[in-house]
Amino acid sequence: MVSSVSTKDQLMHRIPEVRTYVRGDSVVFCKTTEAYGGLSNMAAGFPVCVNGVRIRTSEALYQACRFPHMPDVQRLIIDEASPMTAKMRSKPYRKDSRADWERVRVKVMRWCLRVKLSQNWNDFSRLLLATGDRAIVEESRKDDFWGAKVVDTDTLTGMNVLGRLLMELREEIKQRASEHFSRVEPLALPNFLLFQQAIAAVEGYPTRSAVASKSSPTSDLSVLDKRAKEGRSALIEALRPYSEYQESGLPWVGRMPIHWQQRRMKVLFRERVAKGFPGEPLLAATQTKGVIRKEEYGSRTVTAQKDLHLLKLVEAGDFVISLRSFEGGIEVAHSRGIISPAYTILEARPEAQRGFYSHFFKSPDFIRSLALFVTGIREGQNIDYERMSRAYIPLPSTTEQESIGRFLDFANRQMDQFIRAKNRVIKLLSEQKQVIINRAVTRGLDASVSLKPSGVPWVGEIPAHWEVLRAKYLFREVDERSATGNEELLSVSHITGVTPRSEKNITMFKASSYVGHKLCRFGDLVINTMWAWMAALGVSTRAGIVSPAYAVYRPKYPDRLVGAYLDGLLRTTAYVANYMCRSTGIQSSRLRLYPEEFFNVRIVVPPASEQREIVAQIKRETADLDTAILRTEREIELIREYRKRLIGDVVTGKLDVREAAGNLPVESRDLATPGPEEEPLEEAEMIEDEQIA
Repeated sequence: MVSSVSTKDQLMHRIPEVRTYVRGDSVVFCKTTEAYGGLSNMAAGFPVCVNGVRIRTSEALYQACRFPHMPDVQRLIIDEASPMTAKMRSKPYRKDSRADWERVRVKVMRWCLRVKLSQNWNDFSRLLLATGDRAIVEESRKDDFWGAKVVDTDTLTGMNVLGRLLMELREEIKQRASEHFSRVEPLALPNFLLFQQAIAAVEGYPTRSAVASKSSPTSDLSVLDKRAKEGRSALIEALRPYSEYQESGLPWVGRMPIHWQQRRMKVLFRERVAKGFPGEPLLAATQTKGVIRKEEYGSRTVTAQKDLHLLKLVEAGDFVISLRSFEGGIEVAHSRGIISPAYTILEARPEAQRGFYSHFFKSPDFIRSLALFVTGIREGQNIDYERMSRAYIPLPSTTEQESIGRFLDFANRQMDQFIRAKNRVIKLLSEQKQVIINRAVTRGLDASVSLKPSGVPWVGEIPAHWEVLRAKYLFREVDERSATGNEELLSVSHITGVTPRSEKNITMFKASSYVGHKLCRFGDLVINTMWAWMAALGVSTRAGIVSPAYAVYRPKYPDRLVGAYLDGLLRTTAYVANYMCRSTGIQSSRLRLYPEEFFNVRIVVPPASEQREIVAQIKRETADLDTAILRTEREIELIREYRKRLIGDVVTGKLDVREAAGNLPVESRDLATPGPEEEPLEEAEMIEDEQIA
């Protein structure tokens, strides 16, 4: 065990000692995309401003402090777009670092972290406090000074100076009001300079006490980042309608600017039908990321294994009409590759700019208009492109198309950044909730109770009066089928467990009939066989039907098992990891947890009365977290609704963005549009259902 608090004396006046950390007892971060990745100096989204100079990350600030006597090198470092390239930019000049660098570098890092906190108070203080009292450890393959190296799967060792500085800062946040961090004084070092000017005190932006917020996670989640909000407001408030309009004759467009024209789809786009390219990478059409390489979409789609020469060629910049386009619009391709022969590939002619039509084809009004061209019913629905190609669509000038595309790209980036930040908050809150659940369902509520080895390595000790039984002694598999298909259709999600499909926004093929789907009752355990390793399972709180590919297990002794307790236990990190080990298949998209393996899972069983007490306590302890998660999800929902309205109004000419596009920051004109906000796959069952539809 190690102390989770570091002292300035240890880090400043002596060589920091090597320490050993247990992964399970620590907050370990390595990649910036991880839940606690924001603790890294390499994390984007935490810009700072020193002496009026905007610096993208604390890493760039730290590296620039090496060279107070070399302002040109400081400029090279600060101008780099990413923290990693900023660090690499400094490497050729390391031999010319300030003479006392080795002696003062920890002081400089501490100062940089305080600046990062001061100017990113809401997000960074919340992230630090979310670590609780656990040790904070930066996992590194090479550097055991700032971080710690992996010894084995459970152990890391190193000086971990960055982690200890973060712990030091966390403890200070707990003990002081936010106003204490509103100003960061410069270090008392000789030649502490930026661009040959003495570094002045840094003014921060704390908005409210993080100490208060740690007891109430909902206290400031509804407050948008003030600076970002002001920037978006100024951007949107400048928009006005065009001065003159004309009737378009298109019911879904209505009036459009008088100088806009209309053309038939087939005039602006030509169909590409090219096959025989089996060596090209496989593509996937997605409604959130466009058409991307299948390898970038992980194991979420079914991969073709033969007849690749029959797939259609797609060039980067083409538009793809998929089997789900009538629900989500037409997608733009970001890479060259091959895709399903059932899809329609459209190549834009010169007068149709990709930047404009990539937004136009995803606008709500256009998507609704696609209903005019849909043929078939239920899972057989598709867009009849022969009919659609004769339809008229608006055509602004190419210059105006470029302006609209540039403006919407910029607006999308701002909103995506907001949504990514909110998703990180949700992930952190969910992790805090899971910690509460994990401990309660495996250790109970009485901290003084005697413990015994559970006999299950990945569970550890449990209260001495609890039992551990194999699943085969608690459950039996049932395979009852629906004769009508009229029962309530249930969804099995790795996020929400077993819930009604009607409450979910799921984009998947719908079966033409649900006759033959499996029946489940209240209290049944339903497992998505192929996605159990992602926690796609749960105890049903209602009767209904589920996919015939799922496994339904009914308790043999209902009085011994409380459904909510069992649901929490079987979805804990340790149990889910065990499902991964027990699942079989040649790749992750084919791993299946078969009944014979599930029946060997050992399940912790407290007395039923204690299970009910545990469930009630979890509900009380996680109530604030649930409220915070719901509120943050609502904020994301609102910004998505706003995005749809903005895109719809701009691409149909209800708002004039030409002047606003001309006033955008120069850098935004040259950046490729990034992928949309990262969001988890909402339903793990999605792929399974597509395979059996």
